[in-house]
Amino acid sequence: MKKSIYTRTALASLLTLCSFSGFAADFSDESMKEIKKQESNESIKTSGKMEVMKTSNKKLKEKMDRICNADPRKKAEELKKKEELRLAAEQKKKEELKLVAKQKKKDEIRLAKEKKAKLIEDSKAKALSTKNSNVEKSKIKGSKTKNAKIEAKDIKKDVKVVNSNTEEKGKASPVVSVGGVDIINTNQGDGLRITFGGVVDSQGYGNHGLSGYNHYNVMPGKSTDYFNNTPDSIKGANPIFPKGIGNIGDYSENMGMISDAILHLRAENKNEDIGLRYGADVQFHVPVTEGKGASQGVNAARGRSAHVFLNSKYGDLKLGYQFGPESLMRLDATRIATVDGAADSDWFRKVNLEGSAANFPFYVTPRLYTESFSSESEKLSFRMAGKYNKDVMTTLPFRAAYYSPNYMGARFGLSYSPRYDSGLSVVKEIDSVLSKNAQKQDEVKHKETLRHVGPDYEHIISAGASYEYDFSKHNIKVKTSVVGEFGLAKEPSKDKHLYNEFIEYNNLAGINLGASADYKIDEDQGVKFAASFAYLGKSGQPKSIKELDLASKEYKDTTDIARKNGLKQFNDNNTMYWTAGAGYQYDNIYTSLTYFGSRMNDKDMLHDIAFGVQYDLSSCNKSKFVPYAALHYFMTDEKGALKDQKDAEVPSNKGVLLLTGVKFSF
Repeated sequence: MKKSIYTRTALASLLTLCSFSGFAADFSDESMKEIKKQESNESIKTSGKMEVMKTSNKKLKEKMDRICNADPRKKAEELKKKEELRLAAEQKKKEELKLVAKQKKKDEIRLAKEKKAKLIEDSKAKALSTKNSNVEKSKIKGSKTKNAKIEAKDIKKDVKVVNSNTEEKGKASPVVSVGGVDIINTNQGDGLRITFGGVVDSQGYGNHGLSGYNHYNVMPGKSTDYFNNTPDSIKGANPIFPKGIGNIGDYSENMGMISDAILHLRAENKNEDIGLRYGADVQFHVPVTEGKGASQGVNAARGRSAHVFLNSKYGDLKLGYQFGPESLMRLDATRIATVDGAADSDWFRKVNLEGSAANFPFYVTPRLYTESFSSESEKLSFRMAGKYNKDVMTTLPFRAAYYSPNYMGARFGLSYSPRYDSGLSVVKEIDSVLSKNAQKQDEVKHKETLRHVGPDYEHIISAGASYEYDFSKHNIKVKTSVVGEFGLAKEPSKDKHLYNEFIEYNNLAGINLGASADYKIDEDQGVKFAASFAYLGKSGQPKSIKELDLASKEYKDTTDIARKNGLKQFNDNNTMYWTAGAGYQYDNIYTSLTYFGSRMNDKDMLHDIAFGVQYDLSSCNKSKFVPYAALHYFMTDEKGALKDQKDAEVPSNKGVLLLTGVKFSF
């Protein structure tokens, strides 16, 4: 074994010696001269290559060739490229660190929210556990503190109270703060929640350029013949209210301030075993100063809507006084406008749109008839609230409504209302009649007249359907909606003759088509577009005037030719309106530009262009504090206007209105 090892070592030494001897032999004088010559040339021309000396060792020759023939410029380029790659790697690493830090911050915020929600749930569970523990202990031991006995007794009677045990561990506050909103939980064990919210809007306004209607700006309710027209002319212009003309509102001031509030109270509970959520919603309208309700003499909180609801995976069911799908599912340009930056607001109350005969001949908001009537923006409800102090705004129709769950972006709603409150369509007027008494002397008698002047629609069916699709790849959301309503106008009773005069109306029918698109540019920027068209037919338009014939006890057509002819203007054409608009958002700033146009049955037209801007100062979605400003430019074209004493056409009304204020919602 040892002999073999020695033999191998000797052979390796011999081979190494031969290799070095061969290498030395190759270095002849001629070769050395050639190498020196090339070295001198390399010092002059760095780009030249050095010839490597010949050797029988191939590996050594290849290594020497790489070392000797290296180009300095190539080396410099390689070093530069390596440096660029190193810098790029460092920059990429920095960006990755930034992204990691940003994601870490988001995760911390999410974890904080989850922790807060978990603490709330744990608090509720702990309170329930404490109650159950106290009840069990009271049953087993039969003795507890006075507070624990009272609690156990109340639980047996199904009267739920918050555990008042003096031990701090067993206490649970009934007021829980979630997202900055206090939720009063009066029954933590069963999950009853009572939430309170609302909207407060305080604004100032000013108008300019109402040159066409300056001569109409008189005190409200004043009956004046502005143009010395004949009585028949006045009757023809306003056949429903023929006795004189006069403004409902006071437009003598060009500036003003208002403040309004709508408060919302909601109580809900749930049955997790069968997957139901049930409760009630109540809204109160509070005109703090001269706001939306001041026109009808309301200066205290009044109920606006109240309904009970039952929600499940099969849809939502609502029963009570409420708006229907024609309002809640309606889509138009006003949905993307700033606060008061569109026609779907009370802007019309600050300018004179009552017309030459004070009959409010224009359609001033993009709402179907029933919503317009309930909002006092329709001509009849505007007069009934302003002149006769009817509680139109706080008297919504009773409805039974159903809204389906969202299925692949599609949803529909359906509601039924038996009728409106008849009191909103009835007025009582007292006329002074000059007659002869028994002594044949003149005396004035006061005659009371009961008139049914409104449509008083019955069996109202409202429906709506919407579809939304998210093109997430392109950051675009598209939504379409169609809503409509149908109802029957009330007819005079053949058996009961309650009214001296009865106005018959056309049936209720209307439809609104709308579409919108929302494009998100990045996290801070986005644009919105929307448009709509609505057809109302002859909704809310009178078609005949009936008077009670005392002899036959029947309602017959009026014998007043001027009033009868005046009805023709409302039955020749149909009412319609249209909207278009766009909005742009950058961070907390939002601005919009909208257009609203309408044409009534008698071809009276209204155009309103509104530009608005607002800034959201709030830091959370639960409550918003939004300063805003909106500028309206409007103009009218009154086709059915009265003429003045010189038989000249009444000028159209046009002007600008500036609204600015602050809106707080919670």
